Amino acid sequence: MDCTVGKIVQIMNDIAPEAQAEEWDNVGLLLGKKEAPVRKLMTAVDISSDVVKEAIDKRVDMIISHHPLVFKPIYSLESSNTVAQLIYPLIKNDIAVYSAHTNLDKAVGGTDDCLAEALGLKDVCRIDDTPDLSFGRIGVLDRPMDLIEFAELVRRQLKAQRIDIVGEKRRAVKKIAVSGGSGAGLMKKALDAGADVLVTGEIKHHDAIEAELLGISLLAAGHFNTELPVMIKLIDRLQKALDSLQYNIDIISSESQDSPYLSL
Repeated sequence: MDCTVGKIVQIMNDIAPEAQAEEWDNVGLLLGKKEAPVRKLMTAVDISSDVVKEAIDKRVDMIISHHPLVFKPIYSLESSNTVAQLIYPLIKNDIAVYSAHTNLDKAVGGTDDCLAEALGLKDVCRIDDTPDLSFGRIGVLDRPMDLIEFAELVRRQLKAQRIDIVGEKRRAVKKIAVSGGSGAGLMKKALDAGADVLVTGEIKHHDAIEAELLGISLLAAGHFNTELPVMIKLIDRLQKALDSLQYNIDIISSESQDSPYLSL
């Protein structure tokens, strides 16, 4: 029996329930038919033109992305529309698209748990103590490190092109908060939880100023780099679920995906 797009949707809902996404988010099956068969599946942080071309070349039936294919409202699919330029070839080649964004960020084993694991944190738990799924995790290093030494560890583990640092480079850090993507808004919660530093994807100028005033260090390792670990881990979780149902599906990670930023 062939696996279908609808079955993949059910499995993804078990991993990261769509109902847990933020109200402003756009998650779920964004393109394709639930009854369509899936023999090859690809994961990617973003759906770029390179990712679409790769999916076509590799005869992929479905893409699971972290960032939604359609995020802002679309009022026209005229060919100059950049989102339309991605949608056209996907439809032409019968490639379905499912996106799991903020629901995957919050989920157990989701974006922030995978980021904490990638950095080798121990005793990881949620930043806040609410019973609901939420953004952000906090844990500890095996030993204290200077902020600059820890920043190098983050750069190495996440294969980041650069690390933006806010804080005293020689400050000792051990308790680490993480929030993939745009997580600087959690700095106060991280500080209240006792974190020495918050690792996230990107930091705005006013967030850096606020962090200095609050006395918490920040490290920004890139939006893409802090969210890639969960998309890699997702392959194993999907494979186990599909194997248990005796579906024979080839699941791959996009080889063409990359951060849109270049560093000199």
